[in-house]
Amino acid sequence: MKIQSAVIGALALITLSGCATVTYGDKSTEATLRELRPVSGKVSLYVCREDAAFVGAGNRTTAVVDNKPIGTLKPNNFAHVVVEPGPHEVYIEHNPGGRSGVLKVDTRADEVPIVWVGMTGRGWGVLTVDHFESRSEAESCVREAQYAIPSE
Repeated sequence: MKIQSAVIGALALITLSGCATVTYGDKSTEATLRELRPVSGKVSLYVCREDAAFVGAGNRTTAVVDNKPIGTLKPNNFAHVVVEPGPHEVYIEHNPGGRSGVLKVDTRADEVPIVWVGMTGRGWGVLTVDHFESRSEAESCVREAQYAIPSE
C-alpha cells in the first residue's frame, strides 16, 4: 500500500509541475511591454495567462501565434509578438500533452489585442484561449503578470 501511495503521489507531482520550462524576458522589456503601446503600422499582440489558485496552476502552456511559439506560460505570465495586420491564429500547447482549440483574431494596424489564457468553468474546466470579458481585465492581466519568452 505504501508503494502504491508513493507512486500515486509521484505521478500527481509530475502532472502538477508540467514539463516545459518558463523563460522570462528582461525586466526593462517587461516594463515597456506593460505600457501596452501600439507599434506603428503593425499589431502588438499579447497572450496573457490569468492567475490560478490550484486547478491547472502547475501546467505550463506554450502560446503559439500563426504556428510560431511566442512564450511558455504558467499562471500570471504573458507573452508578446509584433505581427502584420490581418487574420491570426492563436492557440496553446499543453505541457504535458495536447493542444487547445484555435482562436482566430482579425487585427488592424496600430491595434493592441490581448488574448486570454485560462481555465473555463471558473477554474474547473479546460485550459484554453479566448477573448477577455473586458479591455480593463485584459490590461490588468498584462500589467500584473511576468513577461515570458520562448524556451530554447
